[in-house]
Amino acid sequence: MTTTPPPPPSAGPTGTGPLTPTDHRAFAFLGQVNSSLRQCLCTLARHGVALRRDAPERARLLLDTVRPWPLYKGGQFLFDLMEWEDLMVDGDPPPVMSTERIVAACTLPVRLVAAATEEAPAVMKLVPGQRTTAALGLPLSLLTTTARSTLLSAAQDLTDLLGPGADPDDDAGYATDPQPVTDDTGAELPPLEAGFYLYEDIALGALSVLGPLLADHAPTDPAPPA
Repeated sequence: MTTTPPPPPSAGPTGTGPLTPTDHRAFAFLGQVNSSLRQCLCTLARHGVALRRDAPERARLLLDTVRPWPLYKGGQFLFDLMEWEDLMVDGDPPPVMSTERIVAACTLPVRLVAAATEEAPAVMKLVPGQRTTAALGLPLSLLTTTARSTLLSAAQDLTDLLGPGADPDDDAGYATDPQPVTDDTGAELPPLEAGFYLYEDIALGALSVLGPLLADHAPTDPAPPA
């Protein structure tokens, strides 16, 4: 008795497997996200190593300040849960990400957090329509912040493009740091140090790189530290 062999599995739309062109493009995007995240984390960690090496007392005080905060503890939890250390140390070290790019990526989130945590005006007796105004206060504040940022950025871009000797191909700086910001090179930062201090180095690097941006959104009259 002869049996007929089952037909071979049909090929996908591309003829090379079950994945579609959209799948490949989606994975390409996600791979780019992973690569950018790895590059950013490794760069921040190297900034942290440099700070710990060059200013150990400042590094110690910075860590002592942020360790009790839920944001720091939550970052440590996510760092361990998502196994970001494996992502960072797997393979050759990535190139250093420029300070401008890191600041640009964090500018909008910092502004949104600043607007959301801005002190609300004193509570007054509600009058007709005031509840609606209060409900729209935060969205309008966010919209105003975004619009102001857009106008300032557009003005800065025009200044950079039209200014004497300006090179259109050069990356523009950011107004968050009073000093001109230049791209970092691998020679200026120590190598990544994997191990127990890796998350602390990322935190130190973030405080170092994003310090001017965070300081720009500090309260006008901040309360003294406890």
